[in-house]
Amino acid sequence: MERLLVLLATLFVSCGGESEPAAPEVASGCGGEPYPPLAETAYVLPLAPGATFNTGLTNCSSSFHGTGQPDQYAFDFDVAVGTPFIATRAGTVFRVVEDASSDGGGVGNYVVVDHGDGTFGLYYHSPMDGISVSVGEAVSQGDVLGQTGRSGLAGYPHLHFIVVEGSPNYPYEGIPVSFKNVSPGHVSLESFHAYTALPF
Repeated sequence: MERLLVLLATLFVSCGGESEPAAPEVASGCGGEPYPPLAETAYVLPLAPGATFNTGLTNCSSSFHGTGQPDQYAFDFDVAVGTPFIATRAGTVFRVVEDASSDGGGVGNYVVVDHGDGTFGLYYHSPMDGISVSVGEAVSQGDVLGQTGRSGLAGYPHLHFIVVEGSPNYPYEGIPVSFKNVSPGHVSLESFHAYTALPF
């Protein structure tokens, strides 16, 4: 029996099987930049723990999220109008726009959080008067920033989120980020996929 097990193991390895677990996959974005490993990322999902949701367009996909576009590293979280969204990272509120029509075109309503290290979190498509924070206010990771909606160039209700480096003014330069509390634990969120926000 023991000789049979050794023979099977030898055949498994010689046929391309692995005798040791594979190393974790390292994901990189459409510009070649690596995503932070889940154990090291500073970011949590912009939806409260316990929330389940589907993604719309995510990184390097199509339309405004296509490779080479300013929003190539943006995420669309498909949630109902009025869903609270939270700060993915601590920082200071840098900009608030909430006087646009809840169903209009243009940029729409949004909030920008300065993370203090040259990066900014941008949260788009809130309804009119749908932002809960003010410019200059310090926010902690997980604090509610506002409600989701469909203002601006949003064909349906969702939260459009991106982290940018340098200036937060469009056309900005997005960077790849991962979220430490996502289940399943994809380093780079897939488009049109179901996820859950875990406690952090």
